[in-house]
Amino acid sequence: MLLSLAAFADADAVKTVAANAIVTKTSPYSVAETMNKFESIVKAKGLDVFARIDHQQNAKAAGMEMNAAQVLIFGNPKAGTALMQQDMAAALDLPMRVAVYADKAGDVQIAYHAPDSLAVNYGLKDSAVLPQLTDALNKLTAAAIATAP
Repeated sequence: MLLSLAAFADADAVKTVAANAIVTKTSPYSVAETMNKFESIVKAKGLDVFARIDHQQNAKAAGMEMNAAQVLIFGNPKAGTALMQQDMAAALDLPMRVAVYADKAGDVQIAYHAPDSLAVNYGLKDSAVLPQLTDALNKLTAAAIATAP
């Protein structure tokens, strides 16, 4: 039996979908250069890097083609733990992830889920961590795409 999405469209589900804001910034560099810069900055700030995934390489291995796309999974276990202590389901979105990809027009984008969406999706209350994550992701991604003066 097939069910439509409308069958699940209660107020909470709609709010959750709407809360999944994605922040996207255009990079003047290639996907690899942008991700290399981003990963270097993340490590220099003392954050843990858990994985770097090259989706284009994985597609090639499967006999398929796609634009360049990489994801870095990184974070600070202390910050993530504080959020998961409020709702363990937040582990679905932690550690943080940043994607760098070439869009359909060939422009390079760096993107991430806005940390504030975690508050809505998981009912996190009074978290000092989320504004810190928002500020950190904004600064880290801006630094990765900054051009030399």
